Amino acid sequence: MPTITELDDAERAWVAERLALLGRADGDIVALGAAYDAALRGWTSVPPEERPDPNELINRLGVGFGEHVRRRAGLAWVVASDEHGTELALHGQPGDVLLYPANLVAKRWVAGETGVLPDLAAALIEQVTSIREQR
Repeated sequence: MPTITELDDAERAWVAERLALLGRADGDIVALGAAYDAALRGWTSVPPEERPDPNELINRLGVGFGEHVRRRAGLAWVVASDEHGTELALHGQPGDVLLYPANLVAKRWVAGETGVLPDLAAALIEQVTSIREQR
């Protein structure tokens, strides 16, 4: 199991900055999904050898996605560390729920999936709610 720690001031500022860069600190998943789709289409329209590193953009989109889920599922931003590394995550009790929003976005980006973020967010929120109702 990962070690869960609360965000420190620098990490909270980093999350806030990513949200500000997106221009949607309110967690609007429809707008975020459209921004993700447009960014992915733009990125894939460039020849592979000319594509910029998408990591910063994926992190921003992941934080925006996570903020939407966090607000609706009652989770908290945390840092999760295990033998594989340290990553920004969402955590909540009961049920010891742990989600990695940037990783969820990155996997879809690599797969070239569009039109997925709103439905993915809804499914995660439903799963978290279900887990908590069972506790």
